[in-house]
Amino acid sequence: MFRLRTALCCLLATLAAAIAPAQVLDLVHDPAEKANKAIADYEALKGDPKKAIQRQKAIVWLGEIDHPAAAEFLCTELAAAADGAFLVFVVEAIGKVARPDLRPDLTAVLEREKAPMPARVAAAGAIARQGDRPMDNLIERVGLPPEQLPEAQRDAIVMALVQSKSDRAARGLAPSLLKGPMPQRLRLLRQMDAVRGVPPVSAARVQLVRGEGDLETAAVAWRQLCVEEHDGAKGLAIDMLERIVGDPRPTVAAELIGGLVRCRDDDLYPVLIRFGGIGGDVVRKALKAAASEAAKDPALLKYLVTTGLDEGSPSSREAARLLLLAAPPEAVKPLVDRIRADLRAGKKRAIELAANLHEILAKDPSWREDLAKLASGADLEERLLGLQLLLELGSDAGIGAAQNCVGHKQWEARSLAFRYLTKHRDVASIPLLIGRYGKEDGRLGEELDQALFAHTATRCFAKKEWDTWWQKNGVGFALPHVDTIKAGGTSGGGNTIAYHDIPVVSNRIAFLVDRSGSMGSKIGTDQKRTRLDEAKAQLTRVVNALPEQHRVNVISYGSEVHPLWDALRPLNAENRDELLEKVRKFNMAGSTNIFDTIERAFADPDVDTIYLLTDGDPSAGRVKDVDGIAEEVRRWNRTRQLVIHCIGIGIDSSLLKRLAADNGGAYKFVR
Repeated sequence: MFRLRTALCCLLATLAAAIAPAQVLDLVHDPAEKANKAIADYEALKGDPKKAIQRQKAIVWLGEIDHPAAAEFLCTELAAAADGAFLVFVVEAIGKVARPDLRPDLTAVLEREKAPMPARVAAAGAIARQGDRPMDNLIERVGLPPEQLPEAQRDAIVMALVQSKSDRAARGLAPSLLKGPMPQRLRLLRQMDAVRGVPPVSAARVQLVRGEGDLETAAVAWRQLCVEEHDGAKGLAIDMLERIVGDPRPTVAAELIGGLVRCRDDDLYPVLIRFGGIGGDVVRKALKAAASEAAKDPALLKYLVTTGLDEGSPSSREAARLLLLAAPPEAVKPLVDRIRADLRAGKKRAIELAANLHEILAKDPSWREDLAKLASGADLEERLLGLQLLLELGSDAGIGAAQNCVGHKQWEARSLAFRYLTKHRDVASIPLLIGRYGKEDGRLGEELDQALFAHTATRCFAKKEWDTWWQKNGVGFALPHVDTIKAGGTSGGGNTIAYHDIPVVSNRIAFLVDRSGSMGSKIGTDQKRTRLDEAKAQLTRVVNALPEQHRVNVISYGSEVHPLWDALRPLNAENRDELLEKVRKFNMAGSTNIFDTIERAFADPDVDTIYLLTDGDPSAGRVKDVDGIAEEVRRWNRTRQLVIHCIGIGIDSSLLKRLAADNGGAYKFVR
């Protein structure tokens, strides 16, 4: 019996150790005992910084216990948390059950200027969950004028009330949409974007469209009515459009796009394209967001394919393209058929459409056949485009076309052929590649090396060596396994020059250097040098190390773009001295104009490699939207074939990562 009892105790102890603390608490039924147990568990975690996550969970479990001891302990922790990150978890724990006595403490958090916004929102949410009257008090505060309620408090309260998904909260907020300063009403309207199907809110939105709101407020309200499929939304389109004289601001156009795409009215399709052509990052984002809705309207898709892509300004045609991004394959087929016919007829416009609409056209499997024909055409631009698009699709249908480009007189064609054949291997490519050995230098020499290694898992360093190797191994040669290729690394060509640890392989380089104001930020443990100092030092070192036959240019930029020279120049003594002197005098000015700077580098036909350095996200230039920049550069590069290396100094940039990945380059984050 004793042994049985001992075994049972051991089993219970093992089970207790294996289950989570919250499950252990569920086994305790007395509220006081449960509170004390939860407090003890929490205190045991308090001093161990490695158990921060367990501590956060423990305070939330404690908050679920409705007992004075738990409330008192939480009040103590609230005071101890001050304005730190842990404050949010304490406030959320307090709000787990109704604790009227702690409402003043929650209100104090809401009103504290230095409290982080998530903590303020959590405090407002906890107050709202205390009952109808506390919620009504919060709603009344939202209606106060700006001088009586700071904006941060109002935002926290509104966010908490909207997140509560309470019909009472939404109804209570509705009157505030129709009173107070217009900017405050617009802000509230945007914050209530997720509120749908609440009659008082919908009624307020209707009033804002009909004249109670300014143009932007009315546009937001109308778009929200369209999203919630309000019965009067389509009829209000006329009221909305009659208020517009000329082209609206981009922020207004973006809202109208979100409404128009849901109207399913063919009379409004031209208006949708017109507003989409206004341009600007906010409009572009609205068009991409509207693509999924456009895909539900066959008549709109037909209009976009037959009319929208051909008429109006380039920006209007781009709007049509963006709206077609989510179109199903059956909607795209007529477009494929039309472009196919135009390509056969040799129409230059068809090449532009093929490049711009590739992501849409690729939904049709037969598009690969068209690209293979394009890659085998006589026109260089057609060959480059067809082969590049096949490479993007991962299709091997262009092997023959790539082999025919191995000896092409244009470097862009040879570069693309080397890279295509590296990915899509064929034994017949080997003698063609060997035939080019010794005739390429710089970047193309490295690409040729990689193509040969991918096919042979062998490295030779002279044309004669390759000829001898092929004579010995060519008969019956079988391609090496891909794992063998991966393990082989890169040749490096004996090169030891690197810029921010990215090897300098090319001998035709444009260095793009950010000189915006933020480049003045200090770096390094001693904080004695700026980001710009580091950029200048790295560039100076590399330029001094490069051979004089290398041709380079430096394009510095802030808000404006400043190329050192109009085109690449060889690094002879005179040019090298001029370049280094200009780099030495670089100073900081303006914002970060990435798009226009890359565009300027692309304008020099001799450039084959770009090194782009920046410390910030795009904030100036013709295009500032990350997606817009990446997509446009990718389209340019389908026929230019530049390699773009990117260096983020002080910023781990998603844009730079994408530009490097899309354009055959490397990415380096410099802390």
